[in-house]
Amino acid sequence: HVPVAQRWFILASIVLGSTIYNATILVASGLQPQMQGAMSATQDEIAWTVTFNILATAIVTPMTGWLTARFGRRETMIWSVLAFTLTTLMCGLADSLESLILWRVLQGALGAPVIPLSQTILLDTFPKRQQGLVTSIFGMAVVIGPVICPTVGSMLSEIYSWRWAFYMIVPVGLLSFAGLRLTLPYD
Repeated sequence: HVPVAQRWFILASIVLGSTIYNATILVASGLQPQMQGAMSATQDEIAWTVTFNILATAIVTPMTGWLTARFGRRETMIWSVLAFTLTTLMCGLADSLESLILWRVLQGALGAPVIPLSQTILLDTFPKRQQGLVTSIFGMAVVIGPVICPTVGSMLSEIYSWRWAFYMIVPVGLLSFAGLRLTLPYD
């Protein structure tokens, strides 16, 4: 049994983490022309930053069950959000195409358990009568993030640099990590 206030903090923390995870795929897609110029890369080479991220996500997502059985749901979720956030920071700090691709692969792989675990944790945390409401809040937030973040990321990249589209995600990821660490009950 999880207290009512704690449930809503869990929802907020999970929504933040899931939203930024989904948003990074589209943020990078919108930044490709700026990254291409900054890295002196061809169009095919810069496309690897998106392609390899999606491939890493597709490979690691099915491993979520094994990771949860091995480390526990709480630990897997918390450390996936933190690892995703740190690799996002490293994407912004990347100084070569190779390092950017490496960090994007790690970003996709280390953050892959976030979405499946988010839904599982929310359905286990809330009583059956509230699951429809919680699922719709989660779904709206996860859809709104990829709509808003590319716009904000593109504006930041035009004003400052493409790196700031990655940097803007870091504080939200740290907030999600802190919220999950403080509110998620132990397995």
